Amino acid sequence: MSNFSRYYLQQMGITLWQCHKPEQFPHLASQAEKIALPKHCQILIIANDKLAPHNQFINQILRTLQLELNQSHIITEEELQYYYQTPEWIWTIGCKQSELAAKKQLSSPHLDVLLHSAQAKKQLWQQIVGYM
Repeated sequence: MSNFSRYYLQQMGITLWQCHKPEQFPHLASQAEKIALPKHCQILIIANDKLAPHNQFINQILRTLQLELNQSHIITEEELQYYYQTPEWIWTIGCKQSELAAKKQLSSPHLDVLLHSAQAKKQLWQQIVGYM
């Protein structure tokens, strides 16, 4: 299903369901469709809940990485299974490390914790400096 179709269904209030045991429905396997990341995507931000893309802290981190907001793509942990490409950067916020093997990976606690914890910010900064 295309991003547009997902968005359209979401706007109509229709919930998308995920099959937890696809092996029981082998005839549906061919319908499973993976999505390519947007061409502009240099960093994939994966969070356990939907983040506001214009969050000031996220923008500061992106500028530190010499990236712009329009070079990022923000998804939830559940949406990750629909993507097959790996960008240069992956930043997981408040969720487990991604199974995608990006060249550069950052991991941090939930954004609320990150904003109020000097130790969490320091750990994120140390990860960033390791790639510079």
